[in-house]
Amino acid sequence: MNQKLLPLLLLLASMVSLSSGCNKEDDTSTTVETIDATLVWTGDYALDGCGYMLRIGEVEHKPLNEDAISSSYKAGSPTEVEARIINYHKKEKFCMVGAEINTIKIVELRRR
Repeated sequence: MNQKLLPLLLLLASMVSLSSGCNKEDDTSTTVETIDATLVWTGDYALDGCGYMLRIGEVEHKPLNEDAISSSYKAGSPTEVEARIINYHKKEKFCMVGAEINTIKIVELRRR
């Protein structure tokens, strides 16, 4: 009985192994980075704004914890900052346009 079951178990194990291969869209890796960036206040959601965006180079990132960002950054926007972030490497749709933007969490933020 065991010899008949062994090939079936091997086949099942190989199918599970193949189906759990790498898929970039399901990548849930995160990295912690300290970067120089520009924090931009785009306006209130109720007024078709998109809240805070963190621009690193030419790429904008969406802080998922923007409620933790002081409202003092709204005045004088955009603001050059040094930010410590958790980069989720995952894009989600935000704002009225539904643009896919990379998600981050701001751990620490200070003006440069």
